[in-house]
Amino acid sequence: MKPPIDPWILITGATKGIGLATTRRLAAAGWNLILIARSESRLSELSHQIHVTGGKVQWFKADLTCAHDLNQLGDWIKSKQMKLKAAVLNAGIAKTGRALEMPLNDWRQLMETNLLAPVALLQVLKEFFTDYAQIIFINSVAGKTVFPEWGAYAASKFALRALAETLRLELAPQKIRVSSVFPASVNTPLHDRLGLNWDRQNMLQPEDVARGVEWALNAPQHVNLNEISLENLNGLF
Repeated sequence: MKPPIDPWILITGATKGIGLATTRRLAAAGWNLILIARSESRLSELSHQIHVTGGKVQWFKADLTCAHDLNQLGDWIKSKQMKLKAAVLNAGIAKTGRALEMPLNDWRQLMETNLLAPVALLQVLKEFFTDYAQIIFINSVAGKTVFPEWGAYAASKFALRALAETLRLELAPQKIRVSSVFPASVNTPLHDRLGLNWDRQNMLQPEDVARGVEWALNAPQHVNLNEISLENLNGLF
């Protein structure tokens, strides 16, 4: 499907991992992109790389847990008169630990980043969506299955799944489609901070998830892909 000329696709967490792979894949396909992340230097460099290859890209530095940043983002989009074909909500964090031993502040941070930030962002973005726009949540296998020491993370992802299913029903009359992508473990920088001894080369790769996002974006307008699950034949969850 040939990308539209005007509408934009907004991607959060656009400079690393799944967000970076999605950005590069959609830029190569000709989509107009709005990149959101916390690192101004990474956003600037990535946008430059896209510009020199003929792509159309805008970027905005924001912490999605910060109400001021979200309000500024909304004002910025309005000032540029941009309309959104899609929002790919990828930004998130992971923390591990036994459920009753993990500090409550870690629980709060997971919920704030993985659940409440997407809610707050969509409250800002809702006025900018075109007809048949799409909201694509990058969820996780942990949004469907629980694992020891991943309970807090899974709780945030189960809640994100509930949010997506609710929005799919509530926004359908407004011709806004909602999809969730549930990948098994993906080789991303998220694992750098966890210190787990996993075979990362045999995990799913960020590009695998990016293909799933592109597939959802290319679905016919009357089709809502509720869920896309990506599993690994190597057996890694």
